[in-house]
Amino acid sequence: MSAKRNLTVAVIFGGRSVEHDVSVVTGHQIMRAFPAERYEVVPVYITRDGRWLTGAPLLDLNSFKQDITTLNGIESVVLSPSTQHHGFIMKPLAGRFQRSTVKRIDVLFPAIHGSHGEDGTLQGLFEMADIPYVGCGVLSSALANDKIMTKQLMRQAGVAVLDDVWFTRA
Repeated sequence: MSAKRNLTVAVIFGGRSVEHDVSVVTGHQIMRAFPAERYEVVPVYITRDGRWLTGAPLLDLNSFKQDITTLNGIESVVLSPSTQHHGFIMKPLAGRFQRSTVKRIDVLFPAIHGSHGEDGTLQGLFEMADIPYVGCGVLSSALANDKIMTKQLMRQAGVAVLDDVWFTRA
C-alpha cells in the first residue's frame, strides 16, 4: 500500500498594493495553520515591485526584517498560465548551465490584500492555469473590490445602503 502524498498548498502573499505588509503577516498566519503532516506549504512572496519569489526563508517572518531577496534559498518563480504545468516554474530565467523546473501545486491560497490580488486579477490567473484556489471567484472579487459597483448592485437587489457621492480620479 502506497503512502498518501500531502496536498501541496501555495500561499501567495505580499504584493504591489499599499496593504503589502499586512498581507505578509496574513500569509504567515495562514501558513502556520496548516498541519505539516498533511500539507506541503509553498510560500510565494510577491515583492512591492511585482517579482514572485519562493524558498524556505519566506516561512520565517523574521526574514522580512532585512532584504529578503538577498537571502540564500530564495529563488524566482512564476505561475504558469498553461494548464500543462499546473503550478510554478522555478528559476524561470535559468542561465546556460541551469534548468527551470515545475513545482506542481494542488491548491492556491491567495493572502494578498487590495489591488492586484483581492480584485479578481490573481483569481483570473488561477483560472487560466486551471488550479483550484481558496476564496471568491473572479467576478465576485472584482465587484466586491469596487465599492461603487458594489453599492449599485446592492441597490438594484433592494438592499438598503447608505447614500454616497463618488467621483473618478479625473
